[in-house]
Amino acid sequence: MTRTLLDITADMESLDALLAAAGGEITPDTEATIDAWFAENEANLSDKVDGYCRLISEIEARADVRKAEAKRLAERARVDENAAAALRERLRWTWEAKGLGKLNTTRYCVSLAKIGGKSKLDLRCGVEDLPAWAVTVETVAKANTDAIRERLEAGEALDFASLMERGNRISIR
Repeated sequence: MTRTLLDITADMESLDALLAAAGGEITPDTEATIDAWFAENEANLSDKVDGYCRLISEIEARADVRKAEAKRLAERARVDENAAAALRERLRWTWEAKGLGKLNTTRYCVSLAKIGGKSKLDLRCGVEDLPAWAVTVETVAKANTDAIRERLEAGEALDFASLMERGNRISIR
């Protein structure tokens, strides 16, 4: 029977409960059984953790391959978008040059249409040369985390911030 990490964890919890029920005492009658149980679980645990790490490595490798493929496909999509935009612009230029109206083809209905929305602005100077009424100043406040961290690390107590304990991570090499 293949044992999972959950099985092994449940066994360890059962052993803990057994030892707690015996007041933490191991009698000569149970010592051999418990030693065998520990040995089996240790061997299984090592194999299972090895398997988990192998699976994690495979999934990370697959993710890397998928990211590379996504990057490759994104580049191909960008090339396609550029080609379509260039062809569309060439068609628009031809349409305007020939003064064409609406044209129905076998699959499409093509016409020249005005672009909606607000007209584009052509600013012919920099913001510094605009009159005051034509400028808005936006200020975005954000916490200076470097200065806050520096004071906390120096031992200063701040009522609005504190350094948090670093978490743990699994290192698989």
